[in-house]
Amino acid sequence: MFHQFFHWFFHELTPWVTGLAQAHPIWCFPIAFVVAFSESFVGVSFIIPGTFLLITLGAVIGASHISVIPAWAGAVIGSVLGDWISFWIGFHYHHQILHIWPFRHYEEQLEKGLHFFHRFGTWAIFLGRFLGPFRATVPLVAGMSELEFWPFQIANTASALLWAFALLTPVGAAVRHFMAA
Repeated sequence: MFHQFFHWFFHELTPWVTGLAQAHPIWCFPIAFVVAFSESFVGVSFIIPGTFLLITLGAVIGASHISVIPAWAGAVIGSVLGDWISFWIGFHYHHQILHIWPFRHYEEQLEKGLHFFHRFGTWAIFLGRFLGPFRATVPLVAGMSELEFWPFQIANTASALLWAFALLTPVGAAVRHFMAA
């Protein structure tokens, strides 16, 4: 099952997405939005390797000499929205979430996220964005822990701005540099 999914993802979906971005640069915003949202929304992030797709999109942008701004904006908005909804789910359901499908299957990851959040507080929102296993779980457990909305949202937005830039621009710049040489 996983082998078939990864084969489909790397050999069919990824070339299709990169071809779409190259042929229609205006689609970089919605592509980055959907990918970043899926990477940040709890439950979906375990299935979709969004980081890989965003790095690939950055390479396509670099090779195509198109502006990174639409993709960056899409990635920022998608990741902020994904984390905000995850936070809301945790805030609304609290610890009942551990008994709801699909979350009950990820109790160990949620416990690790909860420990990480209690150790670093609001900083866990910022740091978790850059640590794959915590990216989607920390906003959920921050909501479960009843973190106030504005401290969460400030850390969420600040980390999304930097995260999207870090994934999209270095690879794009490297590709552009090597193509010029």
